[in-house]
Parts: sequence; structure tokens; C-alpha cells
Amino acid sequence: MKKAILLIAICFSFKMYAQILGGNPGETQPIAIEYGYMPDLDGTEISNYRINLNTVIPAGKNIVGVGLGYQYYDFVFDETTNVIDLGTYENIHVVRANVSLIRPLKNSWGLLVSAGTSLMSNLGDGVSSEDFVFNTLGAVTKRWGNFERNSTLMLGILYGAQLGEPTILPAISFQQKLNAHWSYSLGLPTTGVNYTINEKHQLSTSLRPEGLFANNSNEVAVDGNRLLTNTKLQYNGLNAELSYRLKFTKNLALTAKTGLMAITTLKVLDDDNEEIYDLDPGSGAYFRVGLQLVLNRRTP
Repeated sequence: MKKAILLIAICFSFKMYAQILGGNPGETQPIAIEYGYMPDLDGTEISNYRINLNTVIPAGKNIVGVGLGYQYYDFVFDETTNVIDLGTYENIHVVRANVSLIRPLKNSWGLLVSAGTSLMSNLGDGVSSEDFVFNTLGAVTKRWGNFERNSTLMLGILYGAQLGEPTILPAISFQQKLNAHWSYSLGLPTTGVNYTINEKHQLSTSLRPEGLFANNSNEVAVDGNRLLTNTKLQYNGLNAELSYRLKFTKNLALTAKTGLMAITTLKVLDDDNEEIYDLDPGSGAYFRVGLQLVLNRRTP
């Protein structure tokens, strides 16, 4: 049972799995808050606030994970266009809810099933079905080793908005803890390296897709003669990040991150997901700072 709990602490949901390189597999982070700022994405300024809540619940031989999160995006578009008024796309809310189940199988195999929904909207004219994006993950996992040195293989399929418009993607990853200091992950959704200097200081790098596919429920004029509702703001790219974590008390940690969003898309789509206007962004550097509540787990 302890090994199963450790496995879940690593990957009980897709979101937590994508963050394994920023933490310690002997810990969980039930509360995390973060502020991020990108001063210039080729003419667009982006601020982001987020809070995530996670818990792990043993249920017989199975483990249930529950995740809740909220993000607020503030886009400042420096450019103007006669095609569409960008003002109603500036403030985007994202509310995520996710439930995951891990069922241990024989010979250190496990079955991982995760499902959830994300409300992505400007909330301009209420809430409708167009505001929701569903996400799922189905995978099998295989684990070798002990707490000091171990490997985890995940093979599966996910459906989500990491590349903008929701689509099916492979979830194939190999993660290995080499010793008390080094671990790494190869594959999708995250590739990177983690270095634990000591129990207080950690450094990590990661490369992963990151996306937003938000609904605008306001009625907007296009080309001066068409009125559309349920248009979309698509923002996604490849996030290359360097992060540092300082655990300054037993249960609190400060995080500082810097990175680059590359191969970026930022455009407005109509209600059929056809392009209306492309802001044609390049790459943008950002920084993020955050605070985590950290709970330690006993080693098996």
C-alpha cells in the first residue's frame, strides 16, 4: 500500500504528473499558488494568477486523486485591428476539476484513469456548454526499484487542450530517480531534469506543451458586418522552463521560475473554430513566483 501511495503522489492526475520534475516524489503539494508575468509576446503582455488544490485518498487497494484549480489570465494587446475588437478577450478565467483513479495490478503494474473538465471563458455573458473543455487520460504504469532509486514507465493516451484546440495526444513517458540528487523524465507530456541540492534547495528544467482554448461568450462584431458569439481565443506553445525551489520551513516552499514560450500561437477563432485574426506572436520570456504547502510522506 505504501508503494501505491508513493506512485500516486507522483502521478495521480495528468496535471500533477506534468509537475513531477518540480517536486520530490516523497512529497505532495496540496496547495500551491503562483503569479506569472510575460512582458512582451511580440506586442502582447500577459499576466497569470493561479491556485491549485490536490489531495490523495486511499480507497481499499485503489487510490483516488482529486484536483481543483483556478487561473486568471490578463492579456494586454498592444496592437489594434479593424477586423475585430480584442477588448473582450483580455480577461480569461480557467477553473479546472479532475478526478483520477489508480488501481495497482500485478508485478508493479498499475492502471491510471483520469477525467475532468475545465471552464475556460471570459464569463462575459454567463456560462454555457461552450465554456467547457473536457480532458481525459488513460494509461498503464510500470514501476521498478525502491525509494532511493526507481523508474516509472507510463504508456497511454490523453485528450486535452495542451496544443490549443482539444485533441488526442500520446502520453508516453519514462521517469527515473537515479539517486538522492538526480532524476529525469523523457517523453510526453514532460521532458526534463531535476537536481536536488539538499532538502531545502532544488533546481529543475522542463520542456512541455502548454495551452489555452477559451470561449468568448460576448457577441462580437467581425469585419464590421458580422456578429458572432462563442468565438475562441487560442493561446499555446512549447514551454521551456528553469525553476528553483527553496523549502524555507518544514511545510512551506518558495518557487521561482523563468522560461520561454516558443512556437507560440495566439489567435481568435470563430464559432466553427476557423481563424478570424492571427496576432502572429513569436517567442516570449516570462517569470513566475509561487508558494507551496508541502507534506512529507513516509518512505516505503
